[in-house]
Amino acid sequence: MIRLVFAVLLLLPGALYAACSGIDVRPDLDAAQRAELDQRLADMPYPAGNHWTATKGARTLRLVGTFHLDDPRLDPVAARLEPLIQQADRVMLEATDTEMKALQQAVASRPELMFITSGPTLIDLLPPEEWDELAKAAAARGLPGFMVAKFQPWYLSIVLSTPPCMAAEMQNGPRGLDHRIMKIAQAGGIPTQALEAYDTLFTIFGQDPLEEQVEMLRLGLVPPEGAEDAFETLKLQYFEEAHGAAVELSRIVSRPLIDLPPEEFDAEYDKLMDAILTQRNMAWMDRILATTEETVLIAVGAGHLSGENGLLNLLEAEGYALNREAF
Repeated sequence: MIRLVFAVLLLLPGALYAACSGIDVRPDLDAAQRAELDQRLADMPYPAGNHWTATKGARTLRLVGTFHLDDPRLDPVAARLEPLIQQADRVMLEATDTEMKALQQAVASRPELMFITSGPTLIDLLPPEEWDELAKAAAARGLPGFMVAKFQPWYLSIVLSTPPCMAAEMQNGPRGLDHRIMKIAQAGGIPTQALEAYDTLFTIFGQDPLEEQVEMLRLGLVPPEGAEDAFETLKLQYFEEAHGAAVELSRIVSRPLIDLPPEEFDAEYDKLMDAILTQRNMAWMDRILATTEETVLIAVGAGHLSGENGLLNLLEAEGYALNREAF
């Protein structure tokens, strides 16, 4: 998921749960699911690799796919990257400490970012049986119904797609690879820059009518055990550097867990990926190409690297030569 969203998730009330203990879902895929995954990956540009260089003339962009939550396996990765970070003229990240603090302050002063502040609430917008299901899913994450009813639907969909056990994973904050990279850069006096404003996701999703947001909300109604397995599988795929497969496997394994017709599910999933990945990648490219330094390190969630609208393919279209590096 997304570093800035994790920052806001930390503000939510609720108890800490046991550490996640999900399982890898891939061995249980049936033949049709495996075939679909293979088909979706067959023509995908740059589906793997967490560390790439993009060169054009005297410029070198170093792209690192990150994982936003803490994991001890990230320590040796950060150690290997440290000399490269120190050689960079600038480090660009999804968010720096400045954006994280600004978002937390904004949530406290601008309730409309997270909550429905006027008009019908989710109790009014959803059929009774769907509201009951949603309220139960929220209760499993320590969220009372009166609060959940006023959540912006798009934001609640992200909360509900997060397994309850992740509360324990997040108790010390989003200390993932991007956080480690930022701290190394700061210690070395390397300038850091955010790729987007702190409220970008809220702007992207908040512009949709509530009725459309409710459709996306249904994507978050994954049973807790299903969300936990998906989270474990995502972590395994990250360390296998298989970010393209991670994006498409999430679609395939979530589809049967959600009470939507397959075509409707895929349409909503595509819309979600467009908002979370494509729109942001396009905006980030403007900032990346506007930099003038010769050596820039760019650290973003690994899912932003792959695909037709992934950063790697977009840079290739701008004339950059790409080379996969050791991670």
